[in-house]
Amino acid sequence: MGKVIEFLARVGGDASLRHASTDTVDAALREAGVDDDDLRDAFSAKDGDAVRLLLGQRAYFSTQMPIAPEHEEQEDPLDGEDEDGDGEPDDTVAYMPPTGTHR
Repeated sequence: MGKVIEFLARVGGDASLRHASTDTVDAALREAGVDDDDLRDAFSAKDGDAVRLLLGQRAYFSTQMPIAPEHEEQEDPLDGEDEDGDGEPDDTVAYMPPTGTHR
């Protein structure tokens, strides 16, 4: 496996191997000492799925989670909501008798 990793490192450092012909890739694999015919065929065919399968790589899944919850503005618990825009809270906070009805 080390020879395959060395070959991959070489490909990463030499962009001409990425787009090289099948013969050139095969020669580079032989030069690196990769003896596995299936791996050489997969590399020469530029079949990444076959290479991953032959190297034993399984599917990798990852999720991205935020580090902290998004900032939400805190509501004042004493403020009622004014959904209709008339300036008055829509929720009944407490019952107050109408003005002028005192006895």
